[in-house]
Amino acid sequence: MAKKCDNHRRQHRSVNITLWGLLLLALCVMFWHVWVYGPLHGQKELLAQKAFPLVMVDEITHLLLGSHGLAGEIGDVWVYFMIGILITGYIRTFKLHIRLRKTLARHGFMSIFIASIIGVFSPLCSCGILATVIGLLSAGLPLAPAMALLISSPLMSPTAFLLTIGDLGAEWAAIRTVAAFMMGVLAGSVTHLLSRYGFKTEKLFLDSSVVEGDFHDHDNVDERLRCTCREKYSNRLARRVKSKFIIFWAKTLEMTWMIGKYVLVGIAVGAVAEEYIPPTWLNELFGHQSRYGIIWVTLGSIPVFLHQISASSILFHIKEVLPGTLDKGSALAFLIGGPVTAIPAMTLLWAMFKKRVFVLYMGISILGTILLAYSFNAFIFVPHTDVSNPVLSGVGTIYGGASSVMEKSNQYVHIAADPKGKPIIATYHDLEGGSGIVFDASLERFSSKSIDVEDNAIYIKNIANWLEENSFTGAAKSILVYNSYAKQGYKTEEFREYLQKILNDTEYKVSITDRAETPLFTAKLLKKYNQLWLFSGEAKSSSFSKDEIESMLDFRDNGGGLLIVSGPKTDKSDFTSDANQLANNFGINYSGTLDTPEIIHISITGKFFNVLSNKFKGYYNVIRKVRE
Repeated sequence: MAKKCDNHRRQHRSVNITLWGLLLLALCVMFWHVWVYGPLHGQKELLAQKAFPLVMVDEITHLLLGSHGLAGEIGDVWVYFMIGILITGYIRTFKLHIRLRKTLARHGFMSIFIASIIGVFSPLCSCGILATVIGLLSAGLPLAPAMALLISSPLMSPTAFLLTIGDLGAEWAAIRTVAAFMMGVLAGSVTHLLSRYGFKTEKLFLDSSVVEGDFHDHDNVDERLRCTCREKYSNRLARRVKSKFIIFWAKTLEMTWMIGKYVLVGIAVGAVAEEYIPPTWLNELFGHQSRYGIIWVTLGSIPVFLHQISASSILFHIKEVLPGTLDKGSALAFLIGGPVTAIPAMTLLWAMFKKRVFVLYMGISILGTILLAYSFNAFIFVPHTDVSNPVLSGVGTIYGGASSVMEKSNQYVHIAADPKGKPIIATYHDLEGGSGIVFDASLERFSSKSIDVEDNAIYIKNIANWLEENSFTGAAKSILVYNSYAKQGYKTEEFREYLQKILNDTEYKVSITDRAETPLFTAKLLKKYNQLWLFSGEAKSSSFSKDEIESMLDFRDNGGGLLIVSGPKTDKSDFTSDANQLANNFGINYSGTLDTPEIIHISITGKFFNVLSNKFKGYYNVIRKVRE
């Protein structure tokens, strides 16, 4: 049996202490949560019925085997981790790290930009890219491009881009890609600048830590890494066989455990953070336009093992339960800060590199995330809008004017726009497979008054298209527009010409009627349509009978889509009563009045990203089918 060298012995000891310390910290967080709040899926009173150690055994079992625990997280990330390990094994077998180091070194400062682009398009998360970067650094690659690659790669990949389009929309996918590239350039530029002012970029690894695997090649440029000990099996095998295929698998299997133990501990600690941090804290961070929310999210995401693939999905679920729209700055901080400060990456950096490298990495990750999030908030993001909502896809501006205000009381209601913190547009789509519903608090947005706002027409088409996608009746592309009160307030003529012009151009068959022309609303009236657009007219009291409301609810239960539009409620007029008769069944109540600007800004880049979304929609559908 090969004799272990002193360097390897010291390395194993320091790494194990670090890993066990992290596991102990995670266990303490679990103890605290169960002691203060009770079991994860029970009440605190259950502690009186069962001994605390037995309760903790149940919690640990759930952590290991639950869908959000160790087993579930491994199922989410193992493919991407193994891709990184396989690529690293290939690089090490054919010594491509030496060629890549020479290539990047030839380009000088421009290698930072090249490395950032490579990072954005690489399929590697923080775990996989670390193995690659360690090999590149040990082969002599300058720290600046290596740092650019190390920070940009965990933030984006082609698969993550497509999945982000599905979860959060094309605008978020593009913004996330740009942010990943900018983070890489920032990391490389800062490192390059610091190296010119005394920051040491040589001898980066701890003296007590020999790099894992066979990083200590015989021809390595780092003399310390030319360790000739034969402890590593792949080294001994390489001396006996000539087959590159066999050597490749030996190195790959060796790397799987050497890096995998960091990943396992990171997943365990991350699962504890996700399951045992009170959800109300997340609500405070993501649901309010807080001046310091970005900072708290950035710092709070550090202990969470957040993979780039799961980040957009988690953010999607967070925004769905919020009473208003998502704070975009905090959301971007979550998408950047979480993946780039993953526990496995930090653990490996701390255990194997000089502390100045760890401090540099963490400083760039944290400060860069905060800087980018605040910059995007100031120059890119429009507050109080959810650009991932399908009815706002590609919309830059919509018509404002007088509006009522929505009150949400159902988790399936998703706010799309809430200027001044007052919801005026929302959608409804439950998990039981029902058809879609759109709520709008302005009649003027659908009248001829809005004809000069070009994107307002896009918004109305989006409503028709989204309801069409989420309806399952026998009819197709057929809309009944019903004005519930025609003698006062908004006349049918106010929006007849405008709606017909917009929707008829999109191959929709539209019929418009009102209470005067059709005084009784029946199920028979809806037989030829798969969408009902209800405009609530002015009325002192609700005008629909119970049977009429039941026919509308049955229409929706049978797969028909609904648009419910209301105007404001003032001392002199009330456009909300008819709308509330139907909307209250789905957790929306219209009340009061809100004066919004004539033009409401939704997104400054909506049109561009809508084109981008359409280009990638087919690719995303393929990925989604594979996942399902």
